[in-house]
Amino acid sequence: MGRYLGSVCKLCRRVSEKLFLKGERCDIKCTLDKRKKKAGGKTSRFPSKQSEYGKRLREKQKTRFSAFLNEAQFHNYYKQSKKMPGSPGPNLLFLLETRLDNVVRKMGFAQSIIASRQLISHGNIKVNGRNLRVPAYRVRIGDKIVLNDKLKENAALKRWIGNYTKAPTWLTVNKESFSGEVVSLPTRQDISYPVDETLIVELYSR
Repeated sequence: MGRYLGSVCKLCRRVSEKLFLKGERCDIKCTLDKRKKKAGGKTSRFPSKQSEYGKRLREKQKTRFSAFLNEAQFHNYYKQSKKMPGSPGPNLLFLLETRLDNVVRKMGFAQSIIASRQLISHGNIKVNGRNLRVPAYRVRIGDKIVLNDKLKENAALKRWIGNYTKAPTWLTVNKESFSGEVVSLPTRQDISYPVDETLIVELYSR
């Protein structure tokens, strides 16, 4: 997300929902959980009767924050989605899902989208045998993704990867070699963004 320097917890609070931008720490020390206990189970900052515009904006912000993109980046993806065959809503989610930073996270090589982006920008990820420092790279079928050798002995990373079991079916992961491959492209059913993308399309279509 551009040059965002604020607390990522604030992004979750803005949409009143966990976005797991800190990985497993969000399960352990989430401020939303603490507030929920204090408020008797209620955490939402949004009014119970939200306007249609408010609902659309919340879905857009939730999706944008989850991908950790600024507004200009996110809007560019929306414009790309309109030029693709099919519906722009699922197309938008497809473009976000197939970004390299998201794929590295989905393979279990990083706990969060932020950590994944850092791995890539520091040159710790190889795609098809070459170091690639572009988090926005869109993966293709057959792309082979490998973690840099110098990180394979990192105890914390080895423990995280060893326990990770959430890789989607369109990706294969070899935990022994710290590598993975894109074996197919995701369908809408494979995409885990918990959003109603039609609301995003409606927002941008106004």
